[in-house]
Amino acid sequence: MATIPFFNSEGKELTAKEVSDNIFSAKIIKSILHQVVRLHLAKRRAGTHKTLTRAQVRGGGKKPWKQKGTGRARAGSNTSPIWVGGGTAHGPKNRNYEFSLNKKQKKAALCGALSARLQEGKCKGLESFALDEIKTQSAVKVLSNLGIANGEKVLVVSTSDDSNVDRSIRNIKGVKNVSVDGLSVYDVLNAKSLILTDKAIAGIEAKFTQSNQA
Repeated sequence: MATIPFFNSEGKELTAKEVSDNIFSAKIIKSILHQVVRLHLAKRRAGTHKTLTRAQVRGGGKKPWKQKGTGRARAGSNTSPIWVGGGTAHGPKNRNYEFSLNKKQKKAALCGALSARLQEGKCKGLESFALDEIKTQSAVKVLSNLGIANGEKVLVVSTSDDSNVDRSIRNIKGVKNVSVDGLSVYDVLNAKSLILTDKAIAGIEAKFTQSNQA
C-alpha cells in the first residue's frame, strides 16, 4: 500500500501514513496529463480578440473615384483591406478555446499527477499547521521546518475550514494554498513540492470514493 511521509509543524518526522493505492499509486498516463493541462490553460484564455472586416468598418458606399481616366488604380470602396483604415482580411474572431474531457480522464490525470509527485519524493504529509491566528511568519516557519526553501514553488492542500492557513500563506512568494475541491492537475505538476494536511488527504480519499459510487 502507498505511504506518505508525515511530519508535524516542527518538522519532526512521524509514522508514515498509508493512503489509497487507487489515488497515490495510480498509473501515470502522460498523454492524459498533457490533455488536462492543455484544457486548464485553454480555460484561462479570454478568446475576445477580434478585428473588423470590410463590412464592419465605417465607410464605403460611394465609389472613391470613377473607374477610368484618372490614371489611378480602380477602387470600389475605401473599406478595402488594402486601404489605410479599411477592414482586415481573415483576422482573428471571438472564439472559445475550451474542449471537453470526460470525468474518467480528469480523475485519471489527477491521480496520476499525485502519484508522480509521491514517486518523485516531492510529496509530504503534514499533521497540522497548528496556526491559532492569521500570521504569515508562523506559516513561513512551518514550511521552513519542512525543508522548503525561500521562494520555492510549493502547493499546500488544506481543507476549506483552514481559513487561518489560507490567509497566512497567500502572501508567501511561490507558495499556493488550495482546498481539496480546488485541487487541479496543473497546480500539482507546476509545483516543485506538494504538502498535504491530514484533513486534506482524508478529503481527497472521500471525494474519490464518492465519485466511484456515483
